[in-house]
Amino acid sequence: MQAITTRGARTRPTDVTAALSRWYAENSSIRRLLAIDDASAITIFVALEPSPDGDDALPLWLANARIWGSDLAALIAREVRLELLEGVESPMTVPDEFIAHLYWRDSWD
Repeated sequence: MQAITTRGARTRPTDVTAALSRWYAENSSIRRLLAIDDASAITIFVALEPSPDGDDALPLWLANARIWGSDLAALIAREVRLELLEGVESPMTVPDEFIAHLYWRDSWD
């Protein structure tokens, strides 16, 4: 299995990183995605675009979190813990070891 290394990332199978990248590209309401491998699951943190009529991303999260989590688990064939990052108003601290950090929609970086 071919592996890739991204700046600061552990070597990971290309297919997991590529699958997360495709999912991020297909879900325009996701502003930022950070995936970290844990022994029992992959934890995926997402920051969402705020609603057009305000700064609240919670309705979008409540409407989609379960579906997104199921889709991601099926896509990467691992247990997924999906977490919402709220109030991302500045660049976030990214741990040294991660699978994917996708943020091309995020105007802060």
